[in-house]
Amino acid sequence: MSKALLSSLSHDKANDRVYLMHLHPDDFPQIGRQIDSLARKYMYGKVFAKIPARYFPTFQKSGYVIEAVVPGLFGEDDGLFLSKYHVTARSFPEHEAMLVLQTLLFAEKHPIQETLDNRFSIRPLIPADSAEMARVFSAVFASYPFPITNPGFLRKTMSNGHTQYVGVFEGTKLVALSSAEVDPIHKNAEMTDFAILPSHRGDKLAAHLLKWMENRLTEQGIRTFYTIARLHEPAMNKTFLNQDYRYAGTLIRNTQIAGRIESMNVWYKTV
Repeated sequence: MSKALLSSLSHDKANDRVYLMHLHPDDFPQIGRQIDSLARKYMYGKVFAKIPARYFPTFQKSGYVIEAVVPGLFGEDDGLFLSKYHVTARSFPEHEAMLVLQTLLFAEKHPIQETLDNRFSIRPLIPADSAEMARVFSAVFASYPFPITNPGFLRKTMSNGHTQYVGVFEGTKLVALSSAEVDPIHKNAEMTDFAILPSHRGDKLAAHLLKWMENRLTEQGIRTFYTIARLHEPAMNKTFLNQDYRYAGTLIRNTQIAGRIESMNVWYKTV
């Protein structure tokens, strides 16, 4: 009988993939065989892994390719975002969207200058906000990789000690939110779950949320920020570009979101 994994691993049919979210040293190198076994058993089209660079030779030998690199994500180690394809068609990106991305990468930056309009306020979110959070997520996403439209799931993530949610309110109404998945050991944070009600797009609330979270997390000692943004959302990618995030690579047809499997761009910033 194989021993229980200490690494964080997920797999599901919606994303049609196995995802190695965190590699524990005690699981190396045998975890590679276990991942392959899962992929074959459920006939997944892709394996996706986020690992420190020092482990890459073994993964490369098994057929993984690097799709994005974040320098210093794991302290002395760079963070590698790897993929292994079991269905060849899955490895080809969306052509037109990649052309748009290429144009964006040469575009002039326009960092946010103005302060938040006094109609709005920003604060950390708490379990009592979970129903309103689920309402906003439901209004924004037709589907998502995780059950963020479930208030119980949101409350559970709030209690894990690593997930911090932030919201923008217009009066008492929650109109936008985002979260940070914090790794205090390696001093990094994934900036994620940006959701802006359609009625409030154009108010630059995503940029204000990002800036607010960066300031708060910098005070907590976080030094590397990164995000995995939808290739098909140029405006969100531009938000990160404007805030001096650097393009790290594209994860091809990686994530089931808004009703389909899409490619995702990785951006990072060090402070």
